[in-house]
Amino acid sequence: MTLTDVTIVDMVAQLTRPFRNSEAYTIETAGTSYTQRHHVDTPSLVEQLQHATPLTGGSDHSRSGYGSRPAGSIEAIDTMIWIDREAARWVRDLGEDDPGDTAACVRLVGSLLPSTEVCGPRPRRDGNQSPDCCARHAIEHDIRRWWTQARIVSGWDVAAWKPHNTCPLCEKRGTLRVRINTSTDVTALCVDCRETWDNTTITLLAEHIRLENHEDEAA
Repeated sequence: MTLTDVTIVDMVAQLTRPFRNSEAYTIETAGTSYTQRHHVDTPSLVEQLQHATPLTGGSDHSRSGYGSRPAGSIEAIDTMIWIDREAARWVRDLGEDDPGDTAACVRLVGSLLPSTEVCGPRPRRDGNQSPDCCARHAIEHDIRRWWTQARIVSGWDVAAWKPHNTCPLCEKRGTLRVRINTSTDVTALCVDCRETWDNTTITLLAEHIRLENHEDEAA
């Protein structure tokens, strides 16, 4: 499945419910090759954020107590808080009561989405900015951002690449997190300003990084 195959309904489901990842691999036997699929059952993305730890070779930190928290855990907690606040705001804006649980909030937003105002088949927006044309497209934009952020920060199966570059929006250095699954599934997040990039906008971020690295080398 490529990034463009994932629907808003799929994103809400992956954020709030356990799901199965399937990856194809090729086996060659006696001159014959055939493809099989490897299936991995994973917790919901929200649950992954709740239990995320950095993908390193080990840690002396306890999972309880008042010791310092690893940076990966802090980013995961910050991301979950961000998603919770935005989802709860949409629930209230749509006239419902906040259920008080992040996954329940996201599910409720997803269930209310079909009843919201929509202007047409395609959102009207400028570049990577949130659309301001109708509630439907604004909510879809936010759900995609929640899903993108959770996939990158949870680090459940693939650790995010952390380039030593600036964010093209907030200009903070070292805040970019890039997740590369396949050539058609590349997403990125700035953990400071919370901007995200998906397959429709990732080339803009890649060009920014290339230009900045070239400038750094020339300096």
